[in-house]
This record gives sequence, structure tokens and C-alpha cells, in this order.
Amino acid sequence: MIALTRLRTAKAIKAKYRGVDKRNKDLELLKAQRNKLNGLIDKMSFDSDFWKLSKTQLKKESFGKCAYCEANTEVVAHGDVEHYRPKSIYWWLAYTYDNYLYVCQICNQKYKSDNFPIGGILFPAPLVRMDSSDDELYQLAGNISLDPLEVDLAYSLQMYLGHHHEEQAFLLNPYIENPTDFIAYEADDVLEEVKIVPLRADFQPYIKVMEDFYGINRVELKNFRYAKFREFRIFKKVLGENISDSLRKDILKQIDFMKSDKSLFAGMVRYFDRVL
Repeated sequence: MIALTRLRTAKAIKAKYRGVDKRNKDLELLKAQRNKLNGLIDKMSFDSDFWKLSKTQLKKESFGKCAYCEANTEVVAHGDVEHYRPKSIYWWLAYTYDNYLYVCQICNQKYKSDNFPIGGILFPAPLVRMDSSDDELYQLAGNISLDPLEVDLAYSLQMYLGHHHEEQAFLLNPYIENPTDFIAYEADDVLEEVKIVPLRADFQPYIKVMEDFYGINRVELKNFRYAKFREFRIFKKVLGENISDSLRKDILKQIDFMKSDKSLFAGMVRYFDRVL
């Protein structure tokens, strides 16, 4: 797992996720919530085609890898646009671009689903009442979540991040937290596995939750990581030998590639590059 950066440009983020189009989708959600409160609908339904168009950009930002497990989605499983905060709970964030990540189907569908354990104050929902008027809902629209480009509006990026940190989500969001601050790796040469472990003892709750709801230590991943780790360790050992300058240059170049964002399990490689 590595830190990711969300590109906030008009070219990267389609118009439907911002500005007037975002306000209209917010209003749609607010009216649906009012209908639910009044018993007119049993549950809210969402337009899944809406977030699918963000997939290409999100995939670029995670370098074609699952934002959670760092596996290659072309090999392990197809990629989904994932709602970090589940839309079944955080209905007002269903159409919020900053709530989207690109992840593999295994992490998303088999493990995470609608799970989202927290240790703090629940992310605040917009105030919708049974008798909320259309005008009141219109005034709320556009201000119930972050516009990905207009980050200094009434609902600002600073406010969004503040609510995130107050909630103390145990599932790390690589667009917000740097996983390097929480995660360490442990190699087992007998089992030929590398598992993710807490960097500090007090981070164990985060790792446990990510094991349960991201599947970060499922057997397949531990095996894949070990194969990459063994390759990296061989390169490091060879560097300590009496080798030619040209070979040393090639090995260092390969190690730099293995640590680069686009390489599989780069977070793990960077960790072992520091400790080996």
C-alpha cells in the first residue's frame, strides 16, 4: 500500500463530478433521503453508471494497481470504482468524487463490502427532515460534500479532512493517510510469505481491520509479496559483492524501478530497502 495523489484538474475530473452537475446529484440524493424518511421508498437506489466514468483516471492515479493491496488488477482481478465510505451508510457521499478509489474486486466485493469500522465521531450527515422543503434541500445541495475542484467553497477540503480525522477510520485511505506511517512488513522464509504487520504496537487495530476488510494478508497476496521480496533481496545481496560498475548500475536501476509507484508492492520494497 502506497500513498496516492488525487489530480485536481478539469481535464482529470469530468464535469459531472463538480460544479452545477454535482449540485444536481446532491439534490437528487437529498430528495431521496426525504422520501425514505417519509416512507415513500424502502431504501435509496443509486446510479452506478455515474461513478464508472471515473475509473480511467482513478486507475492512472493508482498506477493500474489496487489502491488497497497493490496487486495488478489486470492479473489478480478486474478493478472497481470503490466507495471508500460505503454508500449504504454514507448515502450523501454516493456521488462524491473524493470518496472514490480504484481497487480490485477481491478487496472490494469479497472483503470490504459495506464494512467501515471507526473509532471516533461519525462523519456528519446533512440535516434532512421529513418536512424539509424543496427550497431547503436546494440550499443544501452543493454543500453536503466536497467539490473536487472548488476545494475552498462552503464545504471545503479542510472541512472534509477534518471530518475524516475526527471519525478515526480504521481502514486507511491512501489518498489521505500515508500507509508508510502505519505499516511494516514481515518476511517468513519457511512459509515463503510476506505479511503486513503494524509499524508500532498501537497500530495493531488498523492492521486487524485491514486484514478483515481489505484482505491485505490473504494467502495469495502474501505469496505474491514474497516472490517480489526474494527478487529484491537477491539484488541487495549482489550489491555487496565485488561486481562490475556496469552490473552495479543495472542493479541499482532495477531497485529504483521496484521502489517506483508503478511497480507492484512498491510499499513493501521501500520498507525492506530501509531495513535490510
